Amino acid sequence: MASKVLKMVPPIFFWGCNMDKHALAMVLMDEYNLKILAASALKPMSVREIAYKFDIPLASAYRKIKELEGFGLIKVEDTKLTPDGKRYKLYRSQVENFEVSYHRDKLRIKLHIKWQEPEIIERNILTS
Repeated sequence: MASKVLKMVPPIFFWGCNMDKHALAMVLMDEYNLKILAASALKPMSVREIAYKFDIPLASAYRKIKELEGFGLIKVEDTKLTPDGKRYKLYRSQVENFEVSYHRDKLRIKLHIKWQEPEIIERNILTS
């Protein structure tokens, strides 16, 4: 039997507040993070499902989910029980879309998170 847990905890990442723009760009450009965001946008997934689907070690999958969760890019949608009573979480991507562009010395990311206005992040490559 499944139990649903609703948490109204804000994400660790707050737009515009001491944002590490370089870290966000690196998180969004990571191949596995992109796959996790894309797959979990279609349906909520457990960390085990993600690890199996993308053939990555379970510890790495947990680390990637924690990283994405820290930036508010993914969140727990549901908590379920296994037949033997162990709990596991199902994660869903919060990213509607994002665009990355580069012009001269500026990297620009337009990120649209569900339920928020799109955020534009610019980073000067030469001085950052």
